[in-house]
Amino acid sequence: MHAYHMMSSTRTAERALRLAPAVSPQQAYVCRACRRHAARQFSTARAAAAEKPFYARWRDILFGSDQSRAAAKSREEKTKRRLGEAAARAPGELEKKRDKWGREYEVPALIDPSTHKDYVQAQTWDGLEMVGGVEWVKARADRGEPYRGFVRDTRAEMSDTQWRTLLHHITVEALVLQKAGRVAGEICNPRAEDSKNWMHTKSATVQPSVDGGVTVSFAQAEVEEQIAKGIIEDDPEGQPQHNNDLRLELKRALAASQNDGIAEDSAISTWTDITLQDPSLKLAILKRTMQLTGHRLPDPAISNSETLADLYDALKQKPEPKSLAHTPQLRRLKAELPNVSVYARRQTPVDRERKVGRWKVIEDELLARDLPVFGSRYVGAKALARS
Repeated sequence: MHAYHMMSSTRTAERALRLAPAVSPQQAYVCRACRRHAARQFSTARAAAAEKPFYARWRDILFGSDQSRAAAKSREEKTKRRLGEAAARAPGELEKKRDKWGREYEVPALIDPSTHKDYVQAQTWDGLEMVGGVEWVKARADRGEPYRGFVRDTRAEMSDTQWRTLLHHITVEALVLQKAGRVAGEICNPRAEDSKNWMHTKSATVQPSVDGGVTVSFAQAEVEEQIAKGIIEDDPEGQPQHNNDLRLELKRALAASQNDGIAEDSAISTWTDITLQDPSLKLAILKRTMQLTGHRLPDPAISNSETLADLYDALKQKPEPKSLAHTPQLRRLKAELPNVSVYARRQTPVDRERKVGRWKVIEDELLARDLPVFGSRYVGAKALARS
């Protein structure tokens, strides 16, 4: 029905254009663009065929439709309900709500002259806070913005062994802070002048507990207390650590454990298999690692790191693949899909024949007939043909 309507309107428009006076009496052709434009101007559809009558459409435009009137009534009822709740609330008491994360916040008081009889509308600007302007900007600039940077300016170049050593050192410090009842995030605080944590952490034993957590133990009980004292508990000044101090801490931590059993591959599984179930512990380890080394991990790598081994794999050096076939993505694809083959170079028909064992027969037959083995485009084919 729609196609018939378009066809009839196009024919009507074309007929009208042909009957219109033209500049040249010989010009009888009308292009397709003009016919389409005329079809939009000339319509044979009746006005009575519309979904709504003409007067109903004008009534909705002037007085609003049923949906708009229902929405306005709903908004009015909601406003009255809020005013009633505000009037029933005690003076000075604010409405409290919770967001989807469970955080509680207060809603500012709703002042309405109909419910607050003592409300007097301001007539002047006196006493109102002025936001913006030169004076406002100067006042905020004079106060200053507190900022504490904790990442070193350059990224440290470390081997895989050094990454394991540093990760063990940071994990032990964070666990000692939690065991002492302190926040694990304090691991990023400056160290005391007489601190020798890099000497004490290498003797720690980290292992998973029965309840799924992590436990740390030492051969000497006083070592654990010395590690906790070596980390300043509170830093009221909030001064950022100097880059030289961060480099010195990293150097000492790596040098103290370079000959320790932690660096051996056989000892990795004793402490890297622990699960990072505590988000505060995981965040503290990541922040301290980023503070000392300057290496930042992307969000997907952080989310996928469920154990210390995963975190170590994300931080350690990754050798550059020699070719596209040696990339981790294609290696993983080959392991997951047995029917997919990955090759280091483009496969030719010769490779496919060799795979099924027919190439020797084909080569012998080509040589017997004095034909080029690899076709006429291989190196030396033309010289062989001339000879």
